[in-house]
Amino acid sequence: MNANLKCSCPAHLPMRPVALAEGLLAVQCDDCHGMLMDMDDWRAWKAGDASRVPHAVDDEVIEVFDATAVRHCPECERLMQRLRMSAGPDFRVDRCVACQNLWFDQGEWRAIVSRGLAGRLDEMLSDGWQRRLQTEVVREARVAALRRRYGDVCIDELDRIRAWLDTQPHRDELLALLRAD
Repeated sequence: MNANLKCSCPAHLPMRPVALAEGLLAVQCDDCHGMLMDMDDWRAWKAGDASRVPHAVDDEVIEVFDATAVRHCPECERLMQRLRMSAGPDFRVDRCVACQNLWFDQGEWRAIVSRGLAGRLDEMLSDGWQRRLQTEVVREARVAALRRRYGDVCIDELDRIRAWLDTQPHRDELLALLRAD
C-alpha cells in the first residue's frame, strides 16, 4: 500500500501505519480514525497462517461511527462502493473495486472482529452475501408492515403455524387444503 496516502476526510491528513493483527497492516487517519486496508494484504495474511487471529477486542460496547456519505478512495480517488455487513441498520464498509481497498470508519474493524467475522471478509463482500442481506432487509420490512397492519398477536400466530407446517411431512398437501374453498 502506498505510504504517502492522505485521508479523504475534511482534514486530509497523511495516514499512518497501524497493525490490525500480527502481520496485517492498514493505514489510519489521526483525525477521523478511519482505516484503509488492502484486500490483497488481508488475503495474504489469511493464507499465511490459519491460526492467526486479529488483535483481541474486549467485550465493551463498540461505538461505530458509520459515515453516510460516499467516500473517495484515498489511493485512486474513485468513489468507493458501500457494502452492508449485516441486515440491520448496523454499518457498511466502503470498498474500492479498482484498488481492492477497504475503508473502515471508526469502530467498524473492531465490530467485525468482535463478531468473529474478520476471517470472512471475502464472503461478506461477495454478491451472494449482499443479496442475502438485502433479502433479509426486505423481509424484515415486510413483517414490520404486516405487524402494524394486523397486529403482533396475528403475526405471532402465523409464525407458530408456519413453524408447525415446516415439521409436517405432507406440508404441501396441508397448504393446499387450507387454500381450498
